[in-house]
Amino acid sequence: MTEKSLGRGLSAFLDFSLQNQENNGKEIVKIDVNSISPNPFQPRQTFNEEGLNSLAESIKRNGILQPILVIKLSDGNYQLIAGERRLRASKIAGLAEIPAIVTEMSIEDQLEVAIIENIQRENLNPLEEALAYKRLLDEFHRTQEELSEILGKSRSHITNMLRLLTLPDEIKDMVKSGKLAYGHARALIGTEDAISIANQVIDQSMNVRQVENLVKQRKQSNDNTKNSEISNLAEQISSLIKLKSNIKLKGSGGIVEINFSNFEELDFFVRRLNG
Repeated sequence: MTEKSLGRGLSAFLDFSLQNQENNGKEIVKIDVNSISPNPFQPRQTFNEEGLNSLAESIKRNGILQPILVIKLSDGNYQLIAGERRLRASKIAGLAEIPAIVTEMSIEDQLEVAIIENIQRENLNPLEEALAYKRLLDEFHRTQEELSEILGKSRSHITNMLRLLTLPDEIKDMVKSGKLAYGHARALIGTEDAISIANQVIDQSMNVRQVENLVKQRKQSNDNTKNSEISNLAEQISSLIKLKSNIKLKGSGGIVEINFSNFEELDFFVRRLNG
């Protein structure tokens, strides 16, 4: 990981994270839990209540094993950078204060740290992860190569996650709710009848391999149907213009080819077009 590609705040966070309790010389202070506002760049949209309650019980028994990371605001309060689950669980556990490290960090680094922290601690759901990557790419002009380096994820993984955002909203909701796993959703990318297949997957509790096979079968069936329809259209055109024609599909459009044996046939065709 090269220092050149990282912001100073992000580099400091990674140094701290890798050292765990070795806080890189920064002082750990106790902060009132009610003086800490959430991280506005938090990529996680949902928090598992059962998981938070479990963490709260652990905090009651063992305390906070790693401090949260915050920045100090102009009004004397604090804004959370990393550790939202720990902060939420601490409130559930009834703690008045929480150990924290106060740092300085750019807006860009705040978002990147929020993503890294969540990936390291407890995985985001696939849509949250994909949206976080997209935000880094769009708003902060990171490249996929930089994300791969910073986050320790392969570029192909990042690309595949981003492709989830092309799925219909209904399927995205299924992924967010946990009805569809990442592997299921990935298999549905680019399919014409993705929603129908997704509903079948859920109803029949299909595994990823079964989904992939079903998608392949549907595609072959759709291709055969489409080829048959295109062939019929080409025959109708040939019958109308008295010349052999062929239709080639390209994306959502295509090309109609007209074949002629000699210039007399072409001239006759043109004269017919002119009435």
